[in-house]
Amino acid sequence: MNVSMRDQEQPSYIIIKIMIVLLFLGCVISGILSLFPTKQTGLNAQVASAERHIHQRQFQRVFFRKPEFIHEDHQEPKVSHKLFKGIHSIDFTFAVLPDTQYYSRSHPDIFKRMNRWFVDNRDALQLRYIFHLGDIVNNHDQPYQWKAADKAMRILDDAMLPYGIITGNHDVGFQKNYRPFYHYFGEERYLWNPWYGGDYENNKGHFDLINSDGQKYIMLGMGWGIGGQEIAWMNHVLHDYRKRIAILFVHDYLGSYGKRTVQGQMLFEKIVKPNRNVRLVMNGHSYGAARRVDKIDDNLDGKPDRQVTQILSDYQSVKGGQGYIRVMGFDLSHDKVYVRTFSPQVNRTHAFKKNKDNFTFSLDLDQEPKKKAGQNRTKDQDEPKRIKTEPKHEKTGPSKTEVEPKKSK
Repeated sequence: MNVSMRDQEQPSYIIIKIMIVLLFLGCVISGILSLFPTKQTGLNAQVASAERHIHQRQFQRVFFRKPEFIHEDHQEPKVSHKLFKGIHSIDFTFAVLPDTQYYSRSHPDIFKRMNRWFVDNRDALQLRYIFHLGDIVNNHDQPYQWKAADKAMRILDDAMLPYGIITGNHDVGFQKNYRPFYHYFGEERYLWNPWYGGDYENNKGHFDLINSDGQKYIMLGMGWGIGGQEIAWMNHVLHDYRKRIAILFVHDYLGSYGKRTVQGQMLFEKIVKPNRNVRLVMNGHSYGAARRVDKIDDNLDGKPDRQVTQILSDYQSVKGGQGYIRVMGFDLSHDKVYVRTFSPQVNRTHAFKKNKDNFTFSLDLDQEPKKKAGQNRTKDQDEPKRIKTEPKHEKTGPSKTEVEPKKSK
């Protein structure tokens, strides 16, 4: 009887063992197949990869796209800062940071306070851009001064507030040593800013492209030591961006009494007069505040076609500067610019005579410069997608406003 029961249980035991073996083999086979994905699995992976790629490309297009004014249904807010009290038609402002050499040397706290004031008042001023006019430091061979300037200007970098910076004679010395400037303020610092257009010799010269309230501007700066190659590069850039209103900033141009210096006259003849889009020139270097206006006949018909305003801003003679800055309010509806001078340090609105520090001038804000008689607008007048940034080597590099930037000089 017991033998008979064992004979009946043996087939059931064998079946269970077979099932266990089959399950084990199924797991092994499944694991092996997972190492060799099917076409559908590969397709899914490709789709996921494509989606990631598209996402990355979208980010690049947003960050590196051409600066453009976004037209919205509501009107852009006007400037509402107390510096322009009683004036309700100012659309936006540009600011000026005159020679900061004594701040970097002895008063880094004032330097920082000036830039913090820009950031804190950015919205009320509708502040779009800041021009640093050179002489960043007083002694180019003193690292502590460069470090102080670096920290102060980093305030604007962190706030993503656009600015342009150039060298003065104190920044390079008699030997024109640009190495400290390259280290702290070379192109690598600014290359990824969406408004950065291009540079000459590691940011010795550069241009920024700023769009505001429907207006297109090119801010073109060149540092100390301007010669034939620099002139050629500047003319090249201004020609390629001739549809933009051009504002030049250099260190040496206008003297203390409103007369152009030797270099200033050279720049006027070789840069300002030949380029019809130049409307404003600014500089530091010479003590004081001065300005002059020249009317230029571009089409040689005996009548002026444009007006170029030239402004000197340098407050270092006032007890080292006392933190004076300038703000220019642009009134597009009346073609006027209101200039206001202010010190966040001493809370004063003028250092010299009031009409020297605070004044109004007319600025032709027409985007299309007047052309010679019979000259027709052609398709090639559009802004270039690529621009040569150093004529003597005939190299080309991408314009930051059109494509993703790459290092080019």
